[in-house]
Amino acid sequence: MTARQAGRGRGGVTRRGALTALGLSGAAAACGKRPEAPRYLGRVSFNHGVASGDPRTDRVVIWTRVTPETEGPVPVRWVVARNRGLSNVVQTGVVETDARRDYTVKVDVSGLRDGVQYYYGFLAGEARSMVGRTRTLKEGRLERLKIAVASCASYAHGFFNAYEAISREDDLDLVVHLGDYIYEYGVEGFGGDEAVRLGRIPSPEIECLSLSDYRLRHAQYKAERELQAAHAKCPWICVWDDHEVANDCWMGGAENHNSENNEGAWADRRRAALQAYYEWMPIRDPEAGRAFEAINRSFQFGDLATLAMLETRLLARSEPLNYATDLPLYSTPWDFSDPGAPRAIAPSAAGDNANVRWLPVPYETVRGRLRPVFDWARVQAAVQSPGDPPDGLQWVPDRARLREMLEDPARQMLGPQQETWLQRTLTQSKNARTAWQILGNQVLMASITAPDLHAAPERAKAAAEEALPGARQLMDFTRFAIPLSTDSWDGYPRARARLYDMLRRVDGNLLVLTGDSHAAWVNELKREDVRIGVELGTTSITSPSVGDVFQPAGVDFAAAVKARNPDVVWNQQTKRGYLRLTLERERALAEFISVSSITSKSFRVEREAGFVIRPAQEPGMAPVEQVDEQGRAVEAPAAKKK
Repeated sequence: MTARQAGRGRGGVTRRGALTALGLSGAAAACGKRPEAPRYLGRVSFNHGVASGDPRTDRVVIWTRVTPETEGPVPVRWVVARNRGLSNVVQTGVVETDARRDYTVKVDVSGLRDGVQYYYGFLAGEARSMVGRTRTLKEGRLERLKIAVASCASYAHGFFNAYEAISREDDLDLVVHLGDYIYEYGVEGFGGDEAVRLGRIPSPEIECLSLSDYRLRHAQYKAERELQAAHAKCPWICVWDDHEVANDCWMGGAENHNSENNEGAWADRRRAALQAYYEWMPIRDPEAGRAFEAINRSFQFGDLATLAMLETRLLARSEPLNYATDLPLYSTPWDFSDPGAPRAIAPSAAGDNANVRWLPVPYETVRGRLRPVFDWARVQAAVQSPGDPPDGLQWVPDRARLREMLEDPARQMLGPQQETWLQRTLTQSKNARTAWQILGNQVLMASITAPDLHAAPERAKAAAEEALPGARQLMDFTRFAIPLSTDSWDGYPRARARLYDMLRRVDGNLLVLTGDSHAAWVNELKREDVRIGVELGTTSITSPSVGDVFQPAGVDFAAAVKARNPDVVWNQQTKRGYLRLTLERERALAEFISVSSITSKSFRVEREAGFVIRPAQEPGMAPVEQVDEQGRAVEAPAAKKK
């Protein structure tokens, strides 16, 4: 891949006023005259902005990328200063980059003071980067921390207006990104129709498989001015989810990877994707001796909060159960001693008889109730077309078998080593009397039963089937209580139980920040009716949710979820945006921010809802209170339990 190829990407003109306010446009972003750029004879440009991340009390990572006109090494000066003009220099140095790391530049600047705001920029030849703002973490007493939480930005599905809204935030200390920073699909994949309609064709146009593919995709994202503005606003703490590699990935593969279909070995694809991620993100490279996949790490914000970022995809996760292929159907044994007239028998009579075959049982609705069908002619017709049983017949999930499969003790989410690390991290936080313990987590942690959609209108079922083949049958299954998603923590109940037991032992003030679902959530986390903490799920930057599929058909998916899940305090399925979290010692304020459009660059920023969580609850009091923009309760407090 040439330097020019890696530098391609749709720049996306954004509103100039927002960028100028940040000092990111034109001359306003130029570095000061001192220090000077290192001598370089070729022409070079900074097309992908700047970024900072992984702040500590004495250091922070700063990042950029240069685009030279000709191949070869490029010396780049980095500058950290006390002023935007970069003349009041704190530290500076020169690094050399080349094609081996895709001309990215990443410096872990140490020796800084705690709790201090700095500015940074880069110089190469005659070119000057935009100027970014960053901050080190504070030691000791900290009164307030303001975080934007983001997730799931599908380039194909729309404009990054939510990132611009983040860049406009006042007094923002940090962005926490919970994954799906990029999407791996090509124009023939997820969002392809929207990509063509909006003119947001992914680069490369094919699905990402190789190192050069993933580099080009990261370059396209970083060329977006709205994303550049959000990165330049403040430091980011990031973790990947699945789409940085492939959909629904796990330790040994992914739903969107087929090694037999010219997609190569999974290990090679995973390695290529992670190399591009480490090159293009403002994150420290793995320490010596740590696995490439071990991105889990923690951050201490004075005495106010500990943030532990989890890795729930590649380090230890077992393969997710796929409803489309793995959902067990309720079955019964049939005796084929007389092949012309098989007969159903009791399970206890099946034994090891070689003439016995277990077959799924079709059901029919009679006077409003499901009834099993044991007429062989009808059973045979249904079994011969399992994906589309004859009219009037349907399958029933074997919930007992499903529970048995999910509760296999061998199934892992974090793995023993990460579980031990997390317990140690949170115990130290609690012992130090830190006010809040926070988990940066990719997928829904709360137990969420799928809403009952079996009686949804036909047009809703047709829309769901078009978006996701097999959804019609799954909607029929939802008359029974099955997990909403087996790719979330609901697919790993033993691992979640271990986590909850550990969190109960720590007994801190827990907030879980969650991405992935493309919807906004406030969930109570409970283990055997004991409250563990509160989960705050951020919606997506652009990616559509399940609720978006059903909304045109008149189905309120969020209301249906809440009706079946009493631990869901609030759910919003159809808005794109981010979560704004303001932490203080006596309360956490979670505000769900949306943008009015992602299909136009003209948009409004709206506050959908706000919730106050207090670190210590009186017995029986609700841990979450919805509030308006003035902080007044908008719902009566939950009644106290006796």
